[in-house]
Amino acid sequence: MPDPLSPERIAALYEAAGEPDALRRMAAIVQSVMDTETAGIWLVEEGRVCDLTVTDDIAASTAPYLAYYHRIDPWSAARRQPGRVFLGPEQVDEDMLLRSEFYNDFARHYGMRRPMGLAMPLEPGIIGTVSVNRAAGSRLLDVADKDRLADLGLHLGAALRLHRRFRAVGARGGEAADALDALAFGIVVCGPNGRVRRLNRAAEDLARAGAGLALGPRGALAAASPGESADLRALVQGAAAGRPGAMRLRGKDGIRLSVLATPLGAGRAAPSALLTLRRDDAPAAPAPALLQRLFGLTPAQAALCGQLAAGLTFEEAAAARGVAVSTARTHFLGILARTGTQNLRDLLRLLGTLPPLAG
Repeated sequence: MPDPLSPERIAALYEAAGEPDALRRMAAIVQSVMDTETAGIWLVEEGRVCDLTVTDDIAASTAPYLAYYHRIDPWSAARRQPGRVFLGPEQVDEDMLLRSEFYNDFARHYGMRRPMGLAMPLEPGIIGTVSVNRAAGSRLLDVADKDRLADLGLHLGAALRLHRRFRAVGARGGEAADALDALAFGIVVCGPNGRVRRLNRAAEDLARAGAGLALGPRGALAAASPGESADLRALVQGAAAGRPGAMRLRGKDGIRLSVLATPLGAGRAAPSALLTLRRDDAPAAPAPALLQRLFGLTPAQAALCGQLAAGLTFEEAAAARGVAVSTARTHFLGILARTGTQNLRDLLRLLGTLPPLAG
């Protein structure tokens, strides 16, 4: 007997929408409800299959189908008619099917003889398709099974749309995380209680090194120096309440960490604090390769920029590079010309405006 389309089965479809293996879970539910050996779900975008999942019994069919047999699939036309349940014999005479290349070289090896399917419009240009099949030799699908698939399709289509939305949100979240990790300074978002909600890779590195920052029990933000933790908690609470602030934390190596706290999500039910973190010994200028690309500097000029931004004098920079002071000053004049700056102070101001990026 077919597994009834119970409220529990319907709920399971929607629950599956948020899972990484959503299509596999949905296909298993379809297989159970329709009492078939085979079930497949795939998404077609602008005429191209962009996602495909089938039950284990025909898993080996997906590669040859996508490589060639989809082009001669006699049932494909029906799958392009959204909202209508189709049965194989309604599209292709079964005697003709049994004599076709598609059946003899492909479909019969996987028991595909009388499939039933339904195409569901999900978004403009995107169609979701479900197909079920009972192997030859068992009770083949017939017209009496169409209503069950139509009822199932109402919920399956909604679950697939929900799945697409989850994936879109997840992709945006992934891009946002990648963007934060590309920054060379620490970023921490935490609630009023100091519980960390998000942090980037640079902040993780600072906490791991004990460079002024630490992660306490249950993901709570703390200072590497216990005596500064209370002040850090007050800073976070104030920022979450709408009051920006700043403080300095001491790292285990004695280097100070500057912390700027900014309100985030003011007026929301769950306000947060955004903390930006930067060590005193962080590079004051971008990587030399970036300066070369931005301003057309030579390698020697780009290296000198980094030395001057780090506070070295011309004499110290020249000695570190093993060149004459006059050579360093010649490089400096070239730097001013290529960056459009007037003097050292103007150059350092320009370098300070460039966003620090990791790598």
